Amino acid sequence: MSSVGAANVVKYDAGGSGDNVIADGYIKTVEKVWIDSYTIAFTDTNTTIKIARLPENKKITSIVVNILTTVSQTSGTVSIGYSVDATDDLLATGVTNFMAGTTFTNDRTQNSIVLPGGSAPGGTPTSVSLAFQAVSAGFQGITAGTQTTIAVKLNNWTMTSGTVKTIVRYT
Repeated sequence: MSSVGAANVVKYDAGGSGDNVIADGYIKTVEKVWIDSYTIAFTDTNTTIKIARLPENKKITSIVVNILTTVSQTSGTVSIGYSVDATDDLLATGVTNFMAGTTFTNDRTQNSIVLPGGSAPGGTPTSVSLAFQAVSAGFQGITAGTQTTIAVKLNNWTMTSGTVKTIVRYT
C-alpha cells in the first residue's frame, strides 16, 4: 500500500515557497456564497437569467438552481454557464460552460439542479449528466476575463410565472 498527496498537499508539505506556492483560495480559505432569486414573468422561449457576478480569479465550488413554476414542464431545456454578452446568450452553445442544454421531462412544477452532483426532486434529465462537464470548465473552474457572470438559460419553458432560486459557491 502506498500513501500519496494531492497537488496542494505536496506543495504544503514542501514548505509552500518557490515553485510550491499555493494560490489564494485553494487551501485554508473561506467559501463565499452568492444567493439570489428571480421572479419569472415572461413567455420568451430563450431567456438568460444572470444569477451571480463573481470577481476574477475565483474558484467555483458548486452551483445550485431551483426552478419552481406554476405549470409542469415537459419539454423545456435548461443550461448553466457564463453569460459573456447578449449575442452569446442567444446562441445554442451560449451559457453552457457548466451544463449543456438539458431537457427535463416530468409532470412536476419544481426542478432542482445541484452541480457537481445531479438533479433533486422533480428533475429527470433525458440524455446528459448533470455533473460539471469538465474540471477546467466547471467544478473548480476559475473565473477570468469575460467569464465572471454565472447564468441560467431557460428555453421552451411553458410557464408565465414562477421563481428561480440560486446559490453559487466559490473561494
